[in-house]
Amino acid sequence: MENIENNSIEPAGHGGARPGAGRPKGQTNRLTAKEILDTASSMMGKPFVVSLIEGYIDTINSGDVRNRVVYEKMILDKTATTIIEAEITDSSDAVEMKKAAFAEAMANLLKTNQD
Repeated sequence: MENIENNSIEPAGHGGARPGAGRPKGQTNRLTAKEILDTASSMMGKPFVVSLIEGYIDTINSGDVRNRVVYEKMILDKTATTIIEAEITDSSDAVEMKKAAFAEAMANLLKTNQD
């Protein structure tokens, strides 16, 4: 409301902290990823990851390249760190064995192509 005497505007009583306002301490209204996945799984009658892969396979079978790329990017974003960690944690013996197996496979491939 406007006060004509000093040309100031009085607040209408909105805003600011008020006792008892807001969410009580310790309460959360946030959904967790686990809750969302568990609910989706129970509604579909199968694990969410199975439905996710079925959707990916459907994009391949239907030739939907645009959505296939979306699925692949999402799947790689979620799994790439695991793949990289597995490569880093290999022992030196395991690395040498892989090198030898790769060399043998390449030699066999070259031999097959020459025949």
